[in-house]
Amino acid sequence: MIVLRTEELKQAESVLKQFFPESFKVYGCIFNINRGKPHNLQVIADQWPDFTVIVCKPKVQGANDREGDFNIYSIYSKSKASLRKILDTPGVINKDSFTLLTGIDIRHLEAAQEFADQHGLPWRKQTVMKVFQLQDESQLRFYNSSAGLRVTPLSTAHAHLVNSTWKYGGDGNSYNSVLNYISHNPSLCVMEEGGTEPVSWLLVYQHAALGLLYTLPQHRRKGHGRSLVSLIAKLLLERGHPVYCFVEEDNNTSCKLFTSLGFQHSPDYRAVWFELNTREAKT
Repeated sequence: MIVLRTEELKQAESVLKQFFPESFKVYGCIFNINRGKPHNLQVIADQWPDFTVIVCKPKVQGANDREGDFNIYSIYSKSKASLRKILDTPGVINKDSFTLLTGIDIRHLEAAQEFADQHGLPWRKQTVMKVFQLQDESQLRFYNSSAGLRVTPLSTAHAHLVNSTWKYGGDGNSYNSVLNYISHNPSLCVMEEGGTEPVSWLLVYQHAALGLLYTLPQHRRKGHGRSLVSLIAKLLLERGHPVYCFVEEDNNTSCKLFTSLGFQHSPDYRAVWFELNTREAKT
């Protein structure tokens, strides 16, 4: 096992582009690390430079944000065997703690299941994701419905509202994550003229994916979501930022939205979020 340092991380960012879409989750983490964004991540590989698996794992487990609370690992593996080998490597997985393995290629999922079964760990396949990507601006079908409205970056004052509507939010740790996303990553929201609270918004996660797209129920069916995705995609492409997102495979509404704007996905690839152990309920 090798811990990647500054120069290796720069090399990894370049090399991982060759393995899209499977490598997106790890690539996005490394992309932001290389640009000095705050993170609680250590990046390891089975070997270097001829790696077969790269994992971004928390430096400090249990940190007071969602990533630390859920002990989130981002994984790219070239094979089932390489994934199983890194999971078996001492020091990679704390088998006594709840751990969320994310971005696992569904074709390699048996490696995680076998690892859990061998060690008697409870496990659950939390969700399966499609990955949508926009490679360049020529693919973007731009849509703007912001006439008579203000489109502006979110402010930290909006973190409570965003957190309260987030499917995976609602507590103090997820609030800290939202605050980090707003403070350090691009975001956009729609504000009515004279209003002080956003009616629709879109953020970028610490792994560089678009996320937390949400419109208040009374403001839906006005094109705000499509407009925000179009605007932030154009902005990110101009900055050389990757433009991609994970969508739960049964979320047909979001799948149609991103497809309508020119995003593409590989029908042969699915990313799995996989739980090890049982997470203790927060009081």
